[in-house]
Amino acid sequence: MLKNNESTPLYEQLKKILRRQIEEGEFKADQIIPSERILCQKYHISRITVRQALSEMINEGMLYRKQGKGTYVAGRKIHQGLTRIINFARTVMDLGMRPSTKILKNEVLPTDFQMAKILDIPITSQILKLCLLGMGDGEPLVSYESSFPLSVGRKIAKEAFKREKKGLSFSTYDLYGESSRLFPGRVNQTFEATVADENLASLMHVEKGAAIFMITSVFLNTDHRPLEFRKAMYRGDRYKFYITRELSLSEIKRKGEAARIEGKNQ
Repeated sequence: MLKNNESTPLYEQLKKILRRQIEEGEFKADQIIPSERILCQKYHISRITVRQALSEMINEGMLYRKQGKGTYVAGRKIHQGLTRIINFARTVMDLGMRPSTKILKNEVLPTDFQMAKILDIPITSQILKLCLLGMGDGEPLVSYESSFPLSVGRKIAKEAFKREKKGLSFSTYDLYGESSRLFPGRVNQTFEATVADENLASLMHVEKGAAIFMITSVFLNTDHRPLEFRKAMYRGDRYKFYITRELSLSEIKRKGEAARIEGKNQ
């Protein structure tokens, strides 16, 4: 039971209990937890207290809600660094899941002005569009939508079908190298938070409006010629990205000196 006379707020006590139950396996990943009403009755607390505890656990990534269905235990998140590109299969296997990749689309299309500019090809050119779905234990985790200059795309697609036939998991990054004779030397990336539209929600098995982490990449060869434009859409409930940044000691000292001078002048 929760204790009103403790210095720890009741919602924090409830969080501690639920966290322990999840860690001990009483509630497993993607399993629904007791409703707000049941938790109120079991621990003799108000619905406001229960909602605060659950909301914080959702924000912390331990739980997630399904509209109209209830609150569920979130699966372990894939932790992926942003300072370097990591092999898709490796990140999924590190989580104890079996990685796999499915080719969703492989088609030749006319380019438009924007894509011609990005890939530095004539507006009259064609591109190859390749779409992949990366999964862990059969669960969709990330979708890749890539556009290539046609000559590059044909080589990459050939490697993709080879790997899919062998049952290997991959992203487009894994298709470069000796076999394709294509070698990226640099990648320019942007990172953006977005939400799943109806089509992406259906593909990724999430609710419409669910959080999505989008990474847009332009891969270039060693001569800085574009090889690929890619949009990778990661499920926000399954991925956590991190980055380590070095701090400038001289800048810290400068700020400390400025603060000391300001303190003297006051």
